[in-house]
Amino acid sequence: MVRPNQMLQLFTQYGYRKTSIDDIAQAAQVAKRTVYLHFENKAAVFLAILEYLGDQVRQRCAAAERIGGTAVDRLTGLLDAYFGLGFELFSKSEHMPELEETFSKLARTKIGGLNAEYQEGLARFLRSLEKTGEIGRPPQGLTVEQIVHILMRTAEGAKHDPEVQGDRKALERRLRELAILAIAAMKSN
Repeated sequence: MVRPNQMLQLFTQYGYRKTSIDDIAQAAQVAKRTVYLHFENKAAVFLAILEYLGDQVRQRCAAAERIGGTAVDRLTGLLDAYFGLGFELFSKSEHMPELEETFSKLARTKIGGLNAEYQEGLARFLRSLEKTGEIGRPPQGLTVEQIVHILMRTAEGAKHDPEVQGDRKALERRLRELAILAIAAMKSN
C-alpha cells in the first residue's frame, strides 16, 4: 500500500482537489479497489497523512529532548520538530493555502488536539528545566503556559516572515533566536 509520505507528496504536488484516488492507487502501484479497502475516501487518506505527521512530530520532539546540549539547543530542537517539519513539507508547495484550508475543514479537532499535545510537551520541557535549575521561573506576570503560547504564535509567524520564505536555514535561525529569548527571559529571574 502507498506510504503516507508518498500520499503527502501527491497532495503537495497537485493539491487536495486535483489529487484523485486513481493518482493514489497509481503511486502505490495497486488497484483503485485496494485503496478503497484501506480508506473510505480521499478525506480518509488525508486524515491518515495527518496521523503520520503527528507521529513524525512526536518522534522529532523525543529526539530533540534526548540530545545533549544547552537548554537553548534543546528548545530550538523542539520548536524545529514542530514548525520545521511543516516548513519542510509545505513551504514550497503552490497548493499550501488549499492544503491548510482542507486540513482545517477535515481535521480541525484533530489538529487542535495535536497543537494542545505539542504545547503541553513544551510546557513540560520548560518545567523540567526549572526543576533542574537550568532556568528560573517565568518573568513576573507570566506563566509557563503563556510563554508557550508566545513561543507558538511567534514561531508560526516566523514561517511567514518574508525573510524566511522558502529558506530552511533562515527558519532555523529564527527558531534559535526565539529559543534564546525565551531561555534568557527565564534565566534572569
